[in-house]
Amino acid sequence: MAPAFPEVVAGAAQLPDATALDGEFVVRDAAGRLAFERLHNRLARRGAGAARAAKEWPAHFVAFDLLRLSGTDTTGCWWWKSASTSPATPPADGATPHAGTAPAPTSPPPMSPT
Repeated sequence: MAPAFPEVVAGAAQLPDATALDGEFVVRDAAGRLAFERLHNRLARRGAGAARAAKEWPAHFVAFDLLRLSGTDTTGCWWWKSASTSPATPPADGATPHAGTAPAPTSPPPMSPT
């Protein structure tokens, strides 16, 4: 899929080596709604066509889980356990959870020794 999504490949290049994420690609239409048909059409594009499509209909990777970070299995870490067993709690300020873009981490989060 990399040839069809050069903008996502460029973003992934900023991750540490041996890092694995679970998530999905999304493309939004002009109104901000998810546009599955545009995502599907992007899969067939390569080279210059993929670069043009990336400018017109950019794809984004939405990460759900951090599976490995710099070669370290993170599925046993405290945040993995709490995220998979605790119900989501909306922010107290009424903001939409997960809205916008999260900043890139500057260092790995601490890991539980358990």
